Amino acid sequence: MFEETKRLEELRQKIETIENESGSLSDYLDRGKPNPGEQKAAMERMKSLDEEAKQLKIQLHDLIASSPREAVEEWVNFHAAILNRIIAEPVKDANSRTRVFVAKQTLENWEKVRSGELDYVGINWYFLKDYKEEVSRSDAGKWWQFWK
Repeated sequence: MFEETKRLEELRQKIETIENESGSLSDYLDRGKPNPGEQKAAMERMKSLDEEAKQLKIQLHDLIASSPREAVEEWVNFHAAILNRIIAEPVKDANSRTRVFVAKQTLENWEKVRSGELDYVGINWYFLKDYKEEVSRSDAGKWWQFWK
């Protein structure tokens, strides 16, 4: 495994965590009925998180550009292997059909990373929860060999 592969994924997960927190604050503002002080604090925190995510995406872009091509391939292949397993699942109902559709869209985005058109891919926490969990456990073992 390339060290850059691990760094790419760590940075992607950091961006995703920040964006999820910002999204939760947005939901809180929309549905939580915060008082004016809470609303102001949440909006300030969202602004800070959004700026942090923006800066991390710049770092991710630079890391992709400076990494060996093989490290980027390894990173994309890891994600593609998981998504291809999901895409191969039998479609039994509307939820499984949507899950496969979301996995295909996510895979298309990873292919854009491979081709240099995109730097960051988030994981749908609702329809691809198991994929997100598997990726978040990536430090637990030799995850980079799953796709080989």
